[in-house]
Amino acid sequence: MKKKIQHRARVKTLLAIAILGVVFLPVASQVSTTPTAPKMKLQGLDGRVYDMNDLRGNVVLVSFGATWCAPCSNELRALEELLIEYRGKPVKFYWVSIESSDQVTNGALKQYAKERKVSFPVLRDTARMVFSQFSPRVRLPMIVLLGKDGRVDAPVQFGLRSPADAYKADLRARLNKLLAAPADSDR
Repeated sequence: MKKKIQHRARVKTLLAIAILGVVFLPVASQVSTTPTAPKMKLQGLDGRVYDMNDLRGNVVLVSFGATWCAPCSNELRALEELLIEYRGKPVKFYWVSIESSDQVTNGALKQYAKERKVSFPVLRDTARMVFSQFSPRVRLPMIVLLGKDGRVDAPVQFGLRSPADAYKADLRARLNKLLAAPADSDR
């Protein structure tokens, strides 16, 4: 009887380890497959089409979010503060809503940006075609940084670190590193 109980305990332990392994180990679809030079062409609320490939020579910060994402509002405030710090430097900021037009209209998105005093371009990725290049599932906010050569500065950053000053310090360090790196034309 005692051996039977011990055997069951071992089987349960092995089963638990196997389940945890499946839960916590990345599946092939979750492993980062961030493209080095992504295709990022998006429609802006201002009617313009923004192609990030046209921005080579600049450091580009693209934040993906949604109006229903509470941390995204806080992140926009932090990004707006960083934008002021980097004015006059070759750094471009963009905010991309991943919501469909059925979820939020252009008018509602403009109002959202206005209420949050967003002064950089607001773009749409309604089919999440650009977003899906960086993440197989929705995790917001998501920051993608591109170096002056147009390549992704990995890793893609998910979430908003608290406090906001620490979050801004992390982004500032990454932006400064990318600004210091030579562009393709400088090499």
